[in-house]
Amino acid sequence: MEIDLHIHSRYSNDSRSKPDEIVKRAVSLGLGAIAVTDHNSWGGARAAAKIASGSVLVVPGAELKTDRGDLLALFVDEEIRTKVYAEAIDEIKARGGISIVPHPTESSRVTKEDVMLADGLEVFNSTCSEENNLRALQLGTELKKPGFASSDAHMVLEIGNGRTRVAECSSLHELRREILKNPAPSKMVRSNPVLHRVNSYINFGLKGIWMR
Repeated sequence: MEIDLHIHSRYSNDSRSKPDEIVKRAVSLGLGAIAVTDHNSWGGARAAAKIASGSVLVVPGAELKTDRGDLLALFVDEEIRTKVYAEAIDEIKARGGISIVPHPTESSRVTKEDVMLADGLEVFNSTCSEENNLRALQLGTELKKPGFASSDAHMVLEIGNGRTRVAECSSLHELRREILKNPAPSKMVRSNPVLHRVNSYINFGLKGIWMR
């Protein structure tokens, strides 16, 4: 089945996507699972999970801002407060979660050693440049870490632009068990960079402090 593990909702300061619209879009695309990963917030994931009612698996999680850069905390449904990268990874692991480094080549603070600490990384992010995605893919290959393609959607229409194929799973427990075994990027289409950036600027102006 195909999954998209990096989606933002209105619980992020740079998105206005409603959880019900996210779920509807994911179902229409035939996605088997999604992760609504708002900036330091579990609100979107919780709302989407209630709305989905089994129509699509919704992975609990968030995108954490740390001292080394961003970090996806997946299969974790409780707030993680630490801003220290290594501590966040340890806490995610202690809670039975999975840590994924998003857009790893966009931050100069993220080192190879940092990526090695995590369970996996994005080797394709729909909002990144072709150059950064190529570097991320090379990094994943070099480090032999599980690699994922994700949309990093801040607009509903961007959902599914980055997808990863994993084994068919019927529950979050099963997906948690299988997800790192053999993920294979299955769709890698860059989002329109102008629309994406304009949308972010509009939300920045409407909502105030940008979490990224």
